[in-house]
Amino acid sequence: MKILYFDCFSGISGDMTVAALLDLGLSFDYLKEQLRKLNLAGYDLGQSPTERHKISAVKFDVLIENDKSHRHLNDILSIIDAADLPEKVKDISRRVFRKLAEAEARVHKTIPEKVHFHEVGGIDAIIDIVGSAIGIAHFNPDLILSSALPLGRGIARSEHGMIPIPAPATMEILKGFPVRREEYEGERVTPTGAAILTTLLELYGAQGASPEFTPLRVSYGAGNMDFPDRPNLLRLILGEVRADNSPGPEVIEVIKTNIDDMNPQVYDHLLGRLYSAGAAEVFITPVIMKKSRPGNLLTVLCKKDLVDKLGDIIFRETSTAGIRFRSEKRRILDRETRIVETEYGPIQVKILKIKDGIKIQPEYDDCSEAATRCKAPLLKVMEAARILAEKLEGIKE
Repeated sequence: MKILYFDCFSGISGDMTVAALLDLGLSFDYLKEQLRKLNLAGYDLGQSPTERHKISAVKFDVLIENDKSHRHLNDILSIIDAADLPEKVKDISRRVFRKLAEAEARVHKTIPEKVHFHEVGGIDAIIDIVGSAIGIAHFNPDLILSSALPLGRGIARSEHGMIPIPAPATMEILKGFPVRREEYEGERVTPTGAAILTTLLELYGAQGASPEFTPLRVSYGAGNMDFPDRPNLLRLILGEVRADNSPGPEVIEVIKTNIDDMNPQVYDHLLGRLYSAGAAEVFITPVIMKKSRPGNLLTVLCKKDLVDKLGDIIFRETSTAGIRFRSEKRRILDRETRIVETEYGPIQVKILKIKDGIKIQPEYDDCSEAATRCKAPLLKVMEAARILAEKLEGIKE
């Protein structure tokens, strides 16, 4: 199992996250190529080596020519939706911006769709968030862990005037996540950094006790400010849990409801809403209900803290008047993700470890994109990736 640990001893921001992912091994050329798919103009990207308190790190910069746009949530979601990016990248990016919009809406007593993004709606924030999603999709961890986040203090200037540190939106985002009080002044956690990390923890975070893991690679992403008490760096640690140290069964919530009086066109919209809100899995099963009416059994798998949120979506978007939910245990195979260089381009493959060998599963999104780009049959691309994965060093059937 592959683990990515965010060691936020100095805090976190969007540019620090991208920088740390670059230092971890994300290709700068690949990042630029993927970000060009956003169809944004008027910016350039920079990557440079730097030091903080004699610790070598990477600095990531978004150089803006002129961007005074104040975008709404739907403006940004439209940019993301129109980009030819992997669905995982778009899903993470959409979730981060929705989280930011929801936080700003609570601060200003409005709804997310009416939030007028200032700092986090600019090109640099879009690049930081989508760039972070590209890096996470590239490394494809099975589990993401984080240290407690340090809260700075003081007063900062914003588009809304002088505001306290941490920013009100940051505090809204950090509800329910561990933090620690800091004595030194200065912003340690930005709204963008908080939204990126908490979204990743919701999607990939550990349930229950965090497993022990073996560090394999360490990277540092540098921030803009200089702090007197510590180097302003975000440290990422890529590690793995060995097969004999795999977590036991985890607990997942199962939500169910029967529906027999709804336009079936609604289901496509419903599934999109549920997945965007954090559902781990959603499926629909045909059933025969009372009075022999054909209907559908909607089943949603999710983390415990999402039951109320997903239940509200089901009530709002469907005709049902009640839902059922219960806790179940599930066991997940230990796995690792590798990249194979096929004739159709790089393809990620999952190596699932079972008692008497392995199972190899090429990533569908990668294979589909490669098949479309190379005008090749999808099954041929998947088989090519599987054959190459069998020859990887350390892979044994």
